[in-house]
Amino acid sequence: MSKSLEELQELAERNGDAEASTSADAGEEAVSSGTDESTSRLGRTPFSVKGFLLTVLVLTAGLVVGSAVPLLGGVVRYVGLFAAAFALGLVRSRRAYLETAVAGALAAGGAFLLGTLTTGGLVVGTNLLADYGVPVAGVGVTVGALLAVAGLYFGRDLRAGLTRDIE
Repeated sequence: MSKSLEELQELAERNGDAEASTSADAGEEAVSSGTDESTSRLGRTPFSVKGFLLTVLVLTAGLVVGSAVPLLGGVVRYVGLFAAAFALGLVRSRRAYLETAVAGALAAGGAFLLGTLTTGGLVVGTNLLADYGVPVAGVGVTVGALLAVAGLYFGRDLRAGLTRDIE
């Protein structure tokens, strides 16, 4: 039994060495061909589950804070969404536009559903949602995704400008 375990460990070590040499060869080929190494890496996905959950939480918090403004909460909630995405762009080092777009759409869609179902009572909100829900929700979801991506972009742009050396 222990002999087969040792064989498995040896095989795993050889496999790890082979993968390391393959990725090093790929990096050398990318440098020699003039392409960026980060674009030649296989297996790197543009979507991170942890990053997505963090983004959803931050954008939802921005929506909640924005909607807490009296009399203007329906409009200012989207300013809060933009501000939260802007803050994410300032502090995150990697591009996460896909995560941010999906999270912004989900947060805005959830805020629309909750806002519709809580205004005027459940019966009126349900009738409103049944009659006009899909087009209005589609606009809200699209605006939420666009504002989240724009906020992330401008936050990353400001971060790049603040961290760049002055010539």
